[in-house]
Amino acid sequence: MKKENIKKNLNTLFIAFNLILSVLTMSLVLLVITRILDNDSSNVSLFISLAILSQVIHQVLLLMIYKEFKDRIRILIVCALYMIAAILGFVARTNVILLFFCSSLICFAMSVNQFLTISKEKRITGAITNILLGIVLLGLGVAVIATIKEVDAIYIILVASILLLLSSLRRLLLPSLKYDKVMLLLDILVKTHTFDVLICLIAFIIAFSFMFPMVEENITNFWDAMWYCFTVITTIGFGDFYATSVVGRILTVILGIYGIVVVAILTSVIVNFYTEVSAKERNKPKDYIE
Repeated sequence: MKKENIKKNLNTLFIAFNLILSVLTMSLVLLVITRILDNDSSNVSLFISLAILSQVIHQVLLLMIYKEFKDRIRILIVCALYMIAAILGFVARTNVILLFFCSSLICFAMSVNQFLTISKEKRITGAITNILLGIVLLGLGVAVIATIKEVDAIYIILVASILLLLSSLRRLLLPSLKYDKVMLLLDILVKTHTFDVLICLIAFIIAFSFMFPMVEENITNFWDAMWYCFTVITTIGFGDFYATSVVGRILTVILGIYGIVVVAILTSVIVNFYTEVSAKERNKPKDYIE
């Protein structure tokens, strides 16, 4: 009984740290993507290396959970690839070749992980999916090395960043995409009126994006206004756009308060989902681990 409690506590800690790391990785990757889209290469290598380091920490957490020798070997290999990629990203700065190798290693690490987890799949469809995804990621990694061009460096980093974003999003959303869990998540979303709240949020953003250019000299078009709304809701606040008029500030306050409400609701949805899943599968703690 004591051993089972230790496993449950360990699994709970893993989920908590995994959620934190996933959110951290997504935040860093969004910073990278934002700077790339704004043609600002400053600190891109630093942000991408920190995002990769969060993947290394995730692998270390897995090493604490898994006890089988082959699982530990797989984790160490993937961890080593991520670690090298993080180092290359950190020292790259504006070195195009190092940025290419960093991006390639991200693809290779994900590919290796897909291939080495085939044996853990209980269904043939899962094994086939792992093989296909592993081949695609491996091909992408090889293609990156084979076509090193300075003009494409920023786009290669963008692709690698999106891969890290999707990987973190997958870990954040569901331990495993099963029908009953999807239905459970939908049920929670309906009960908490999350869909209504998100629809209102979208309506606010669109409406305010039309209004801000009318009252703010600093915000001249719809897209800049939408970007400003995003920075207010996420509380990032880059400072590239800001409200100076009375109407603009009132709209910003409304948007900021509503953004806090949305974040609180989404947090409660995630917590409720994992609580329900834990209650239904407390006898199968390993199912949570990806």
